[in-house]
Amino acid sequence: MTDSEKYKKRKVGNHALKPETMMMSYGYDPQLSEGSVKPPVFLTSTFAYQTPEEGEEFFHIMAGRKTAPEGNVGGLIYSRFNHPNVEIIEDRLSLFEGSESSVICSSGMGAISSILLAYLRPGDVIVQSTPLYGGTETLIRKFLPEFNIQTGEFDNGLDEKDMLVSLRNATKKGRVALVFIESPANPTNSLVDFEALNRVLDIVKSDTGHRPISVCDNTLMGP
Repeated sequence: MTDSEKYKKRKVGNHALKPETMMMSYGYDPQLSEGSVKPPVFLTSTFAYQTPEEGEEFFHIMAGRKTAPEGNVGGLIYSRFNHPNVEIIEDRLSLFEGSESSVICSSGMGAISSILLAYLRPGDVIVQSTPLYGGTETLIRKFLPEFNIQTGEFDNGLDEKDMLVSLRNATKKGRVALVFIESPANPTNSLVDFEALNRVLDIVKSDTGHRPISVCDNTLMGP
């Protein structure tokens, strides 16, 4: 059993545990925290290592210069990157949502900015649903064009034809890298049909050879 498997149990014997049960302890090993049943709050920015070589190895893994050994995720080096409390909530959110992984950011705009900066490059096009949260609107419409990232939009997220027309028009400007939607939208509660949008993105891939990724801000829906 690897280190992570010890405190990420999904079964007891042959019985599969439900997410509601695993929320109590998943992702946390009391033996790593003086036996504390509940996770303590870690008030630190940096971490100690057994040897300088161990610390160097962790830095290489965090920087992407090396791959973590199988069953391990490397170590902790700086709380701005990750720390135990963040790891626990990311693990549990992924578990509860049934997702591959989760990333916790310090703010909603921090999360949105991180996604857009990760997937957009100069010359790309981003298409958005309308309306969006004001901060997101400003980022997309005011700041991204300054980095040669073009924008497009659609008004009716329940109209598959309207979305397809908007996406096809956007492809005339360049490679549509990302579609950003908000559903339910703030403050109108307007919706986007996810299945219809996926069909539209499949058509865009057929047209251009590239399938844009879709990103959803679900602030009003919650986890």
